[in-house]
Amino acid sequence: MTAPDSLRSVSSREPTSAASAVRRRENTRARLVEAAEDVFATTGLKRVTVDDLVGAAGFTRGAFYSNFSSIEEVFFALFEQQSERMLEVVREVIDSIPEEEFSLDSVGLILESLNPIARRWYVIQTEFTLLALRNEEARRVFQEHRQQFESQMVGVIGDVMRLLGRVPSIPLKQLTETAIALYLHSLGQDGLGIGTLNTDELVNIVLPQLILGLSQPR
Repeated sequence: MTAPDSLRSVSSREPTSAASAVRRRENTRARLVEAAEDVFATTGLKRVTVDDLVGAAGFTRGAFYSNFSSIEEVFFALFEQQSERMLEVVREVIDSIPEEEFSLDSVGLILESLNPIARRWYVIQTEFTLLALRNEEARRVFQEHRQQFESQMVGVIGDVMRLLGRVPSIPLKQLTETAIALYLHSLGQDGLGIGTLNTDELVNIVLPQLILGLSQPR
């Protein structure tokens, strides 16, 4: 027996309504995380309130608690998003340079491409580090995020070395950690306006020597 038109109409709308609800929730969550970047970067994790976050995103507290259980959860999601964005930018620049034209100058182009987002990523990274040093649960989450980020960066550094025609003379993971540590330090120097290892010196002087000194031709 054929279902009445009214029942068929309701049935056909249910999947669409469910999909729309999922999209709305995803959009709400994304807007909350996006707005949180400004809030966390300027206010600091420990001083941020739920009202700060929903006010910046233009939502109610109900929208917040429908998507997140705590301010820290938003912070973790923001850090993951920022890290993914950094990796995407690096990959895009590498892919845009023809292999035969890749050189040490290309490494400088990669780092320069990060300038628009690097400062805030550094601030959030530093906040996350401090939280992880003081809180065991945050430390576990930080370790997971950091391991995932560094594992992808190992692949990036490996590609850079291959394109340069170089082979690391130390384990690639150690070379990656060294490069990340120097980059983070230079961002801090830039932000504070002190020291001699800012990003310009890192790009033009230190990093080329680091690559040449810790690798050999293929």
